[in-house]
Amino acid sequence: MQAAVYIRVSTDDQAKYGYSLAEQREACCSRARYLGAEEILVFSDEGISGTILERPGLTEMREAARSNQFQILVVRDPDRLSRKLAHQLLITEELEKLGVKLEFLDFDWKDTPEGRLFYSIRGAIAEYEREKIRDRMGRGKDQKAKQGGIPVNFDVFGYNYNPETGKVTYRDQERKTVTNIFNWFVTENMGANGIAKRLNENGVPTRRGVAQWHRQVIKQILTNTVYIGLWRYKETFIEVPTIINEGLFEKAQEKLKEVRRLYAGKEKQGYLLSGLVTCADCGNTMTGVYTKWWGKRERRYTCNKSCQGFKNEGCRPAKMILAEVLEEAVWNQVQVWLQDSERLAQEAVGYLVRREDPDEQIDIIDKHLEDINKGQTAVINLVANGLVDVNDSIKGRLAELKCRQERLEKRKKELLLLQKQHHDSMERIEELREISKAILTRLDELDFSEKVSLVRTLIKQVIVLGRGVQGGDGLRFIKVTVIAKIPEQTEGLAMVERREDSPIA
Repeated sequence: MQAAVYIRVSTDDQAKYGYSLAEQREACCSRARYLGAEEILVFSDEGISGTILERPGLTEMREAARSNQFQILVVRDPDRLSRKLAHQLLITEELEKLGVKLEFLDFDWKDTPEGRLFYSIRGAIAEYEREKIRDRMGRGKDQKAKQGGIPVNFDVFGYNYNPETGKVTYRDQERKTVTNIFNWFVTENMGANGIAKRLNENGVPTRRGVAQWHRQVIKQILTNTVYIGLWRYKETFIEVPTIINEGLFEKAQEKLKEVRRLYAGKEKQGYLLSGLVTCADCGNTMTGVYTKWWGKRERRYTCNKSCQGFKNEGCRPAKMILAEVLEEAVWNQVQVWLQDSERLAQEAVGYLVRREDPDEQIDIIDKHLEDINKGQTAVINLVANGLVDVNDSIKGRLAELKCRQERLEKRKKELLLLQKQHHDSMERIEELREISKAILTRLDELDFSEKVSLVRTLIKQVIVLGRGVQGGDGLRFIKVTVIAKIPEQTEGLAMVERREDSPIA
C-alpha cells in the first residue's frame, strides 16, 4: 500500500502549539507504517497560513491523489489541511471521491462529537447546494414553459422532439395509430381492452418497438390533451401540433364518463382473500370475478388473465374456483388457529427460541470490553508513572486495543438491536394471544371488513392446486395450502360438491 502524509506549520502554530515539521513528519510516517504503508510520500508547506487554499505542498498532494499515487493520507489534524471549514469539506470530499482514505492523528472524526458535527455540517452544505441547483433548474424550467418552450424531455407517443431546436413534429405511423385508437373507441363501440387486442393482433409497435399493448396505455392516450395540441407541464399548457380534433376528443371523454358511471352502478362483490391467492398450476395470482357460470352469476376466483398485456394467460381452459368454497376452507383454518390461542402463541415462541439469542452474546462482549478497558488503563498508568516510554510498541498496543474495542462495540450495537426486536416479538405474541381470545368470543358477529383485516393479519399466502380431483364418493377436491405469517404452514382439502348440471371448476 502506498501512503502520503501532509504536514504544515506557520510561525504562529510553532510558537503556540509546539508543532514542527519534523515532529509532524515523524508522527504521521509512524502511523502510515503502522497502517501497512510500504511507500510514503511527504508533502509539506512551511510558514504558510492554513486559511490559504492554494499552497504548493497541498496542491502537489491533491494532484498526486488525482493520479492515484497513494491510497491513504495521514495528517496531524484537520487544521493542518485548512483553518477554514469550507476548505476542509472541499478537500475531504475530493479525497473520498478519489478513493483516498483520510487518517488524522489527533482527531477521530467519525466517532466523536466533533467528527459527527463535521459530517453533519458537510452534509448540510451538500444538501443546501443540491437544493439550490434543483430550485434554480426548476425555476428555469417553469420560465421556459411559460414562454411556450418544452422544459423537459418530451417523450409522447405520436410525436418527435428535437431538444436542440425545441421543435415538436409528428411520427407519421404513430400519428395514424393515435387517430385509429380514438376512432375505434368512439365509432366502433370498442373498449380499451379490445383496442389493445386489435393493435397486438395487427403487430402495431409501441413507442418502445414491441407489439405488446396494455389497456391502461390505451386509457392514458384517450385522456391525454396533448393530442388536441395542449401538453400539460405542471399547471401550464404548452401548445404542440394537434393529431385529433377537439370534437372527437370530447366524444371520447363522454364515453369514458359513461363507462365509469356504468361501472360505479354495478353491485360491488366482496372477496375475502383478495390479493392473497396464487394458482400452483400456472403461477398467476388469482383474482375475484363475478361471472356467469352455466347461466348463473357467481363469485369465483380465477387465474385467467384475459386483459391485453399479460404475458401469462393462466390455466387453459380457464380455472374458476367457487369463492364460497375457497373462502370457507381458509376461514375454517383461521378459526382453528384462533380457537387454540395457546398453540398459536407457542408456534411463534418456538420460532423465536430457535433464533439467535443475543443476551448471552452481549454478556460475553461486555466481559471482553471490560478486559480491554483494564488493559488500556494499565498501559496508561505505566506511562503516567514513568515506568515505560511512549514508543511505537506502546502506541501500537493502544491502537490494537482501541481497534478491538470498536469492533466489539459495533457488534454489541447490532446485538442490542436484535435483542429489542426479540423482546418486541415476544410482546406481539402476548398481544396475539389476547387478540385471539377476544375475537373467539365474537367470531360469528364479525362483519366482512373485520374478517378481511383478520385474514390479512394471520395469513401470508393461499395456494390453490388443481381443478378438482374426483374421489370415490363422487365428490371432487382442490388442495388449498394456507401459509401463515408465523412460521407455520397448514394444508387443507377444500371439498367442492359436484353438481349434475355443471362441470367442476
